[in-house]
Amino acid sequence: MEEKIKVLIVEDEFTIALDLENRLTAMNFDVVGNASSYNEALMLLAEKQIDIAILDINLNEKKSGIDIAKIIKEKFNIPVIFLTAYTDDSFFKETLPTNPMGYITKPFKDNDLSHNITLAIERFKNNEPNTLLNESDNKNFIFVKDNNKLIKIDISDILWIQAVDNYSLIKTLKGKFFSSSNLRTTLEKINDENIVRIHKSHAVAIDKIDKIEDNMVYIKSDFFGISRKFKEDLMKKFKLL
Repeated sequence: MEEKIKVLIVEDEFTIALDLENRLTAMNFDVVGNASSYNEALMLLAEKQIDIAILDINLNEKKSGIDIAKIIKEKFNIPVIFLTAYTDDSFFKETLPTNPMGYITKPFKDNDLSHNITLAIERFKNNEPNTLLNESDNKNFIFVKDNNKLIKIDISDILWIQAVDNYSLIKTLKGKFFSSSNLRTTLEKINDENIVRIHKSHAVAIDKIDKIEDNMVYIKSDFFGISRKFKEDLMKKFKLL
């Protein structure tokens, strides 16, 4: 069975958000989150698997849907569709730097929703020019949720990552943090060649390794076993004399 497209809704008007969720669900989309504010949207982005975000431009707070789209463009690399009641050029021009995949004007029809989402996903998959994240735009950080806060972690500070059931424990120079994603998904989101998997339960930062001895990797006071499956790829990362 084909996997459903996972949608994040960001809409501050409850009745519109609920109607949008119901209609998308009826059209066989999977609404994985429904946020009414900037902060709530960032938390859902950090903890959910999302294929596309539908963002209301005006959220009746200091931050707007455009601000959320900027964060998505910088870090999360998923397509964005704007939902708006405005049709003037000023709003359109303001959204352009975020590379949106579409615009839906309120009130909207089911076909508008379905066609826009499907087209946006396909354009993004096919790497059309305005769907790509420029490498120079990427920021070397991630966000992890800590209770009701989002904590920024510099990827260069990461020492190692350990699988803990369906979660991940991230050890950095500044402390330990839990990610709500499993190890595979966490590594995909970090997407850094310096951080490599050495075991089904562990990944390490190559530049933080102090030594490798007897199939063990040592980083400061911590050490981890290297499985046969990952050892060859790990050793290729080093310049050996």
